[in-house]
Amino acid sequence: MDTTTLATLAAATTAALAFQSDMSGYLWLLVLGFIIAFILAFSVGANDVANSFGTAVGSGVVTLRQACVLATIFETVGSVLLGAKVSETIRQGIIDVQMYNGSEHILMAGSISAMCGSAVWQLVASFLKLPISGTHCIVGATIGFSMVAKGHQGVKWMELLRIVASWFLSPVLSGIMSGILFYMVRKLILNKADPVPSGLRALPVFYAITMGINLFSIMFTGAPLLGFDRVPWWGTLCITIGSAFITALAVWFIVCPRLKKKINRDFSILQLVFIGLNGPVGPMVITDPHSGRSHTIHKDSGLYKDLLHKLHMAKVGDCIGDSDTEDKPIRRNNSYTSYTMAIYGIQGDPKYKDTDVGLQRRSRVDSYSSSSSVVTNGSTVQDGSVTVEAGKDPVLEEDELEVDQPAVSLLFQFLQILTACFGSFAHGGNDVSNAIGPLVALWLLYESGSVVSSAPTPIWLLLYGGVGICAGLWVWGRRVIQTMGKDLTPITPSSGFSIELASAITVVVASNVGLPVSTTHCKVGSVVAVGWLRSRKSVDWHLFRNIFIAWFVTVPISGLISAALMALFIYVFL
Repeated sequence: MDTTTLATLAAATTAALAFQSDMSGYLWLLVLGFIIAFILAFSVGANDVANSFGTAVGSGVVTLRQACVLATIFETVGSVLLGAKVSETIRQGIIDVQMYNGSEHILMAGSISAMCGSAVWQLVASFLKLPISGTHCIVGATIGFSMVAKGHQGVKWMELLRIVASWFLSPVLSGIMSGILFYMVRKLILNKADPVPSGLRALPVFYAITMGINLFSIMFTGAPLLGFDRVPWWGTLCITIGSAFITALAVWFIVCPRLKKKINRDFSILQLVFIGLNGPVGPMVITDPHSGRSHTIHKDSGLYKDLLHKLHMAKVGDCIGDSDTEDKPIRRNNSYTSYTMAIYGIQGDPKYKDTDVGLQRRSRVDSYSSSSSVVTNGSTVQDGSVTVEAGKDPVLEEDELEVDQPAVSLLFQFLQILTACFGSFAHGGNDVSNAIGPLVALWLLYESGSVVSSAPTPIWLLLYGGVGICAGLWVWGRRVIQTMGKDLTPITPSSGFSIELASAITVVVASNVGLPVSTTHCKVGSVVAVGWLRSRKSVDWHLFRNIFIAWFVTVPISGLISAALMALFIYVFL
């Protein structure tokens, strides 16, 4: 018995060593895989990260530079802490890897083909400023190489059907959820004569929901590094509810009083200017919030114009994408800019002439009609291509798109940043698998020589993917961010918060009940739904059509590219 056992062990050891030497001949595949995996991570950063911060940049809550800094931190931390769990899905979720026993080098080549097919299409989509699903890319590419290598056998076609269903399910569900949330925000806060008291009362509830949903989402993934995989579902629920309740108390007793004081101190003058601009023309009476004394500001005085200038300077960065507005032309497509330019008589930049003309035909997306009330009766202000006559509203549209008052913006600003940071953290954990999942499979194949290796995902591989994602965000992320935050529809802090929170709720609920949803599709659906609620004419439907077409062709295009590369590997290189 002992002799037989020793002989068996010797034979197994000899076979393993022989196989390992065979795998060492494919070191070039491993090196090539690392290079392409970084390019794939770069493409994920350029396209998918816009899901997290696109609306925050579009609403002006953060600048593009600030968004990149925050996303770099939270994407990297999320990829390391959460990524180990979710990378298993891409490694073993879409094809039957058992079919590659004895032909592991074919699976290695397939992983490279899948990464390349996914990277190429995501880079093309980023160039075209179209947000697409990175998960759908890698799934389509995986199916593509498998069809060439092993035919249709082993492909889990139900997964493909789930993807097709998500094209429609994700934007519809998220759009309905966002629409309901924004309708409540508008009804209970924005439409009030004085929205600040209502907003302050609702703030603890909003913070509690935001904290609860995002914390539950992170804990329920069961991140091993954080020990969440050992917490039962009821423990996760109790921690989530407790954290939400503590957050609500902290906001009610600490944040709300400070916000109220800040609003009274910093925005009292600006609110009166805002009201004065939309009311009858004449001198403004401003009350000092500290001394209680009233001051009359005549329209011809320099202070009047300075107050208007301060009002729009805080927001002018929204339309040019940067906080530094000193050396950049003032665009007309900004409500606060329109107010000031109408009084100053400033001429807009000539290259934005088309935008000016478009403003006359659009709904009050930019509240330009309010500037007509600033002009004295009987006078005419001619500015570039726009002429405003006294007593006439240049936009005679029933469908008007309101702009958040400065105090309301302040209420929702940090909420939107908080939601974006949570989303970025979760995105780093989930979508690093799209970039590194195939590379992890490649690495473990080379290391263990087995297609069903149960070894844990190396942390340094997750960090490698996180670095690639951040590089893509910094270099090319602004393109898709512009689509999500500005081109589809104008976004304010209140609508941006509704979009982000509702899409996060949709993803958490749908994922846990087994409905196939995509984070990208959910976010686009929310943006379009809230934009349509705010104004039916503010949504760029042509752009939405192009985005939907891009979703439709994502799986076949990435699959075809992957299949072509796999054919080259099989018939030329291997």
